[in-house]
Amino acid sequence: MKTELLEKWTVLFGKYKYLLLVILAGVILLLLPTGGGEKPAESGGARETELLDLEIMEKRVCAALKSIYGVGEAEVVLTLKTTMEIVYQSDVRTESSSADGRQGYEHKTVTVSQGSGITQAVVTKHIYPEFKGALIVCDGGGDAGTKLKVIEAVTALTGLSSDKISVARRGSN
Repeated sequence: MKTELLEKWTVLFGKYKYLLLVILAGVILLLLPTGGGEKPAESGGARETELLDLEIMEKRVCAALKSIYGVGEAEVVLTLKTTMEIVYQSDVRTESSSADGRQGYEHKTVTVSQGSGITQAVVTKHIYPEFKGALIVCDGGGDAGTKLKVIEAVTALTGLSSDKISVARRGSN
C-alpha cells in the first residue's frame, strides 16, 4: 500500500516536476524580504528637515571647531536670515470674462498619486536658508592665529563672510 502510494507520487512528481519547482520558487520569492519597507516620504518629510536643522548644524560646526588645534572647548551660535522654503509645482488657469473684460487666475497645486489614496505634492525646488551671522566662543578665541583658523572654518561651513563671524575668548567663571 505504501509502495503504491510512493510510486504514484513519484510518477506525478516526474510528470509535473518543473511546474512544482516553479511554484516552489514563487513561494520562496514571496517570502523573501524586499527591503522596501520604508513608507514614501510625504511632502516636507524627514529628508527636508534633515537638510538643515539649526541645532544640528551648530553641533556639527562646534565638533569641527573643537578638532582644530588651539580652539579647545567651543560654543557655536548661528542665526538665520531666511528659513527653508519648499516651492511646489502649480497649475495656473486663466479665466477671462467677455462681459466685463476681466481676467481671473486660479492656482492649483499639482499632486501625484502614490497609490492607496496617498497623494503627494510635486516639489519644484528647495530654497535653503541663508545664515545671518555666527558667534563662536572658545578657549583659544584670544589668539589671533586661532581666530583666523576659526573664521576660515566657519566661512567654509556656512558660506558667511568673515565680517559676519564673531570669535570671542571663553571667560572663566
